[in-house]
Amino acid sequence: MGRMVALVGCFFVAGAVGCMVLAFASPYWVERFAEFTDNRFEKAGLWEFCFNDYTFYKDHNGKRYLGCFYIFSDTIRPLWEWLSPPWFIAMQVVVSLGLLVQVIAAIILVLYVFKLFPKYLNSAVLLGSAAIMLFSLACIFIVLVVFGVKKEDRDWIPRPDMNFLSWSYGLCCMSGWSALFAAVALYKGSRDADDDALDRPYTYPKP
Repeated sequence: MGRMVALVGCFFVAGAVGCMVLAFASPYWVERFAEFTDNRFEKAGLWEFCFNDYTFYKDHNGKRYLGCFYIFSDTIRPLWEWLSPPWFIAMQVVVSLGLLVQVIAAIILVLYVFKLFPKYLNSAVLLGSAAIMLFSLACIFIVLVVFGVKKEDRDWIPRPDMNFLSWSYGLCCMSGWSALFAAVALYKGSRDADDDALDRPYTYPKP
């Protein structure tokens, strides 16, 4: 029973990692409403921004930005200070950390599924994985709250009333729910593994 619950936890870990990878890589955290065609901002992710013939008011050369740009591209160097305020850089770091610990938990659980750990370590492995997923959940919660609040900051994305939190943000939220369910299942699997170990009769070695 304990192993079955742990495998359910592994399934949720896989879902959390998959959702987080897509959220991490896709440029749809904030998106423009389709009806507001006069909005020069198109969409944004953690690593990519898209514009429709946008001009930055602090750029005295009047350069126009059309298309999608990697956040560290030299093409949008004049926009770096505006696009990457300290809070945004912090969110990039926190999301990266959350994804990293999820991948670590996934690797540990792959080893568990293939029974590469000694049996007496199974409970500790599952409990440690549950703790890792809770840490990931904390990272995701911070990102969702801060990004959701800062999306309305007029000093960041222009005309926030014309934009909405899109499906990449939603995937990050789904990753958080999966991380929560995974942590609960892995903790339950750990407790069941302890109970199974106590119920198992001890076999004395033959002389």
